[in-house]
Amino acid sequence: MSEQLLQQLIHMVAENNRLVKETQQELREFKKEMYDFRNEMYAFRDEMYAFREEMYEFRDDATRRLDGLDRQNKLIDADLDLMHRKVSDQEREINRLKQVGQ
Repeated sequence: MSEQLLQQLIHMVAENNRLVKETQQELREFKKEMYDFRNEMYAFRDEMYAFREEMYEFRDDATRRLDGLDRQNKLIDADLDLMHRKVSDQEREINRLKQVGQ
């Protein structure tokens, strides 16, 4: 009977050792996957930071360009107002000359 119990114990220890080795292997694989995942996340974070910087540069450039266009538009409006006044003055002078010449 003790021989049989000893065989059972040896079998249980062997099975336990196999399970421990299997678990250790799974744990190593899991750690490797987690390490790879962490590296991917760091790479993704770095890409996001680079993208954010590009978007800040784009926004700043767009703001500068829009400010330039706004200034240019105001100058054009001022020039058009001046041209309108000059045309009105010239029309008035032409009309006066026509009225006086009759």
